[in-house]
Amino acid sequence: MTLTIHRGTHEIGGSCVELHTAEAKILIDFGLPLDYEKRTPEEQEQIRRTATEWCKGVDALFLSHAHADHYGLFDLLPNDTPVYATEDTFAMLALDGILGKDPTTHLKKCPMRGYQPYEISGLTITAYPIDHSAYGACALLFEAEGKRVLYSGDVRLHGVKGKLYKQLPREVDYLLLEGTNIAREQHNPTEQDVENEFIKTFDDAPYALNLVWCSSKNIDRICALFRACRRRGKTLVIDPYTANVLAAVSKLNPKIPSATTTEQIKVYFPPRLTTRLTERDQRQYIYSLNPRENKITYTEISTTPERYVMLVRPSVVEFLQKIDAPQIRFIKSIWSGYWDDPNTERFRHWVEANCEQLPDIHSSGHADITSLQRIVKFVQPKHLVPIHTDSPNRFAELFPDSSIISSNDNKEMNI
Repeated sequence: MTLTIHRGTHEIGGSCVELHTAEAKILIDFGLPLDYEKRTPEEQEQIRRTATEWCKGVDALFLSHAHADHYGLFDLLPNDTPVYATEDTFAMLALDGILGKDPTTHLKKCPMRGYQPYEISGLTITAYPIDHSAYGACALLFEAEGKRVLYSGDVRLHGVKGKLYKQLPREVDYLLLEGTNIAREQHNPTEQDVENEFIKTFDDAPYALNLVWCSSKNIDRICALFRACRRRGKTLVIDPYTANVLAAVSKLNPKIPSATTTEQIKVYFPPRLTTRLTERDQRQYIYSLNPRENKITYTEISTTPERYVMLVRPSVVEFLQKIDAPQIRFIKSIWSGYWDDPNTERFRHWVEANCEQLPDIHSSGHADITSLQRIVKFVQPKHLVPIHTDSPNRFAELFPDSSIISSNDNKEMNI
């Protein structure tokens, strides 16, 4: 068996790994680099051209979770390529069709159940649910030719499902371990800590309108924000895209709140998004939210701003411009790197001109150093392979009792 990390040995995001046995060629994740939009057109074209070579002759692809830095190049996969992921992950991918295109429409979708082995050409693959900021994330175990290779995907221990790491297989031959935070001496707060910080912020200015920028697919974060709103008698206000995300997840897990299952969530309808859905003949994403009952207007928010907490993002700035409130506070609950993205410029300028900017209330979707060490101590791999990291050299320092195999992108390793 050979292992090739096409991208990720010295870079966070854009992950793609190839496993090659005598009988099969498997890809694990197929993502866009995080800085893809900042690259020149020539660089972008080179990324896509190179990735097209990686997926030639692939028998199947296994996806760890629904973040674009792990699936953003799916459009390059040949038609009907079998793609394996959890049912929850496929549900998240399908929601891309609201704003753009479901990246799996040309592929053969193969939903995986957690802890159930699947066979492909002499290769056995098992998904292990893990905690991450993407709903439905999993680690993946590959077994063939007498070897066991565990791919961590993106993982953390401080989320609501952090204890799932204790279900991972032990004493594998190789553990490909993400190291996003390996160079950051930080301790990640829990989602309960985040919820408490939201409450403290609401209490500091009880008559303010609070805006929170958070990923619509970060279900744990939205639930923490919803609980904080409920504890302070506030209503969480979300846009149709977020509302459809919650609706889809609540069908898989009835414990997840949505606009159609609780009165403490209302939906605002930004003109750009509603026009886009109408033009694309996707009115079902509006009507399914029962807008007669669940719609809220900018006038209602302006009249009693203290009653509401709005989930916002750059594309809703036209709606925000119509709100007239004496005190508006803005909180980032998302990776800080998005703030300086060129696509957020108009939104950023509006926030700077109209809002009191508060410290971030956020927790990483990735494990901190202590958590990574706990994972390694539990799994006890024979060899540890750094991936999804910009600091692979730190692994030797932080895991002194482990056999570290550092590689370079596109270097084939016999295992």
